[in-house]
Amino acid sequence: MILNIFKRNSTLENQKKIIITIIKNLNIKDSQKETYLNSLDFLDETWLNNLYKSLQSFIWEIETKNLEDIKIKWFSEIAWMRKKEAIEKQKEINNFWFLLNNL
Repeated sequence: MILNIFKRNSTLENQKKIIITIIKNLNIKDSQKETYLNSLDFLDETWLNNLYKSLQSFIWEIETKNLEDIKIKWFSEIAWMRKKEAIEKQKEINNFWFLLNNL
């Protein structure tokens, strides 16, 4: 998970590298990326740390939502599989009773 990368990098230099990487990978115009990257030079340690923590909590929310979506998808697939199995079992029972009645 991406959040593990945030937890491992506690030095300011590593945090700044992660922030830069995130900015470079944003789906925005290059001019906006350059503006954001240039603005990092004006932030002091406190502001960089706050930005890092904000990104960390933002990514936590995204990952949590993704995990919830995956969990819901898996549960619906499992429910569908169980329903399919139940229908197949019911058909088998019906076929069995049909055979018994025709003997």
